[in-house]
Amino acid sequence: MSKIAPSAGAGLERSKQSIGGYAAYVFYVLFAISFLNYLDRFILTGASNAVARELHFGIDGIGFLASAFIVLFTLSAIPFGIWADRTRRKNVIAICVAIWSIATAFTALASNFLTLLVSRMILGVGEAGYSPASSALMADYFSRARRARVLSWWATAALSGVMIGIIIGGVVAGLGTGRWRWAFIFTGIPGLLLALLAWRLREPRRNQADEEAGEDLVAAEGDEMAAPVIVPQKVLAQFGMLLHIKSLWVLIVMQIFASFVSTASIVYLPTLFHQNDSFGLSLAVAGLFTGIGVALAGISGAVIGGYLSDWLNRRNPGARVLICGLGFLVGAPSYLLSVIVGLGTHNIFFYSIFFFSTTLLLNIYLGPGGAATQDIIPSSLRASAVATSLFIVNLVGNAFAPALVGVLALALDPTHGQHFAHNVAGVDLSLALSYTCPPALVVAGLIGILGSRWVKSDMLAAHRAEKTT
Repeated sequence: MSKIAPSAGAGLERSKQSIGGYAAYVFYVLFAISFLNYLDRFILTGASNAVARELHFGIDGIGFLASAFIVLFTLSAIPFGIWADRTRRKNVIAICVAIWSIATAFTALASNFLTLLVSRMILGVGEAGYSPASSALMADYFSRARRARVLSWWATAALSGVMIGIIIGGVVAGLGTGRWRWAFIFTGIPGLLLALLAWRLREPRRNQADEEAGEDLVAAEGDEMAAPVIVPQKVLAQFGMLLHIKSLWVLIVMQIFASFVSTASIVYLPTLFHQNDSFGLSLAVAGLFTGIGVALAGISGAVIGGYLSDWLNRRNPGARVLICGLGFLVGAPSYLLSVIVGLGTHNIFFYSIFFFSTTLLLNIYLGPGGAATQDIIPSSLRASAVATSLFIVNLVGNAFAPALVGVLALALDPTHGQHFAHNVAGVDLSLALSYTCPPALVVAGLIGILGSRWVKSDMLAAHRAEKTT
């Protein structure tokens, strides 16, 4: 039996408040941190046109910056996840928030592409440790019965951060040369206060919420009786055990394709809206339109997905994964229609209809996907599981999505970069997105739908592991 992250360790809080007011306080602190996480990350997206011109790099450079952030984020996730499963997760969160806040402020000092690249890479290191530790901490404050709803509302912080970050970046960059730097200075400072609040949080017992709620998964007669999972002590054995969980692979592969779409789209939407041969919006309006559209539609999708999956999960244990797959599959034709309408009409109103529906469908998975991951993993390995998912998803799906779309858009430009230089790269970008994103959503949808049948047995195995540790 494992000595990793025991359910009752020395110095850990044993308070019964995890289902009461203190859990709500923890939620709001982590909500604020998640909001700031994505705000800091996406300021550059809103300001990318202005920054590229001031620091003298092209449309492919925008993609390389995004990819560099994701690569460092990916490589850092695994060690931070291991650390979080072996120590107080609140401390991991606090340290990571402080690192990325300092990196955000120093981005304002970038004088060329290389220094900007380095600052984005450090930002990726800081943000890598937050997600595994916070997801695991949240799961121990909120029980399985309402986990998808809670995580869905928590996901709205990320979408709000995307919105405000893109808007701030676009609006401030539109004020004049060099003004984009102030956005990074003033958004980096609040993170240090949130780091202090995170440090002072109470650390719950592992699996505390489910224990206090008295939830017990008992296999019905005739159900598949999966063997209990024995948590290993060695790191390699630990990750080997995680990768033998079929449902985890379903979630990972599904998110590889879905994350490719969301990352590439968000990185390039402000640029697309700003091009004169697409919609010709100003930098500020392009940022506003992207941010508000992503946030409103994304929050709607996240909340709908959370409540719907919690309701269906009472009847079908695989409902959370199934809901994710259906959202992606239906989102594929909606995405393609948005590109066709945008190229065909150049009418922002008609484009908005499909843009909203596509973004809503793509964000349905946020709560259900996170809750499903926590459901199928023993509590002592939840941070490692999230880190493993982040590592694989980001490395295969996210890391090279912006760079690939940027290079493809450049390849589709017969003038070899002059379209972007003269602000007429809208068709090139639209085609690059349409060739890559709808097929990826079809694959993600089919994997989620077909793989949902393995969730029940993996949930039972994880539950039995709690009884043996």
